[in-house]
Parts: sequence; structure tokens; C-alpha cells
Amino acid sequence: MKTMTINFAGEEFPARLIDVSGKRLISIDRLDVTLMTKDGCYISEEARTIDEDVFLYVPEAMIAADEKTLVQYVKEMIA
Repeated sequence: MKTMTINFAGEEFPARLIDVSGKRLISIDRLDVTLMTKDGCYISEEARTIDEDVFLYVPEAMIAADEKTLVQYVKEMIA
């Protein structure tokens, strides 16, 4: 599993690449909120592109979990 960051709007958001039915990019809920307006539209084309690359947003505390825990959480969320 690879740990990385996604840079957007001058901030760095934690992300991880995990193997759940293929390699999937996971990031945090706060990034999801940052990408959207209050009306639910993307704030920019860059925001749309980032959102399309992220498979699932998880609570910030979950992104730092061990790989097994994170993979299990993602599987439960997509089931």
C-alpha cells in the first residue's frame, strides 16, 4: 500500500493506494468537501478530475489505520 498526498487549493490531503478489486485511491472526507460548493457542484475542473480519481473518501482517522483495517473498512463501505 502506498501513502501519498493530494494537493489542492494550497492544502495537502492524505491519501493511500490500496488493493481492493484492483488498485484504488482512497482519501479523506475533508478533501471531498473541499472539492465541492455548498450546492454540490465542483469548484473547478481540477476538483472534478481529482474527485474522479478517488475511489472512496474515508474519515480522517481511518486513513492512518493499518492496511488490513483500511481494506476491510473500504470493503464494508462498498458492499
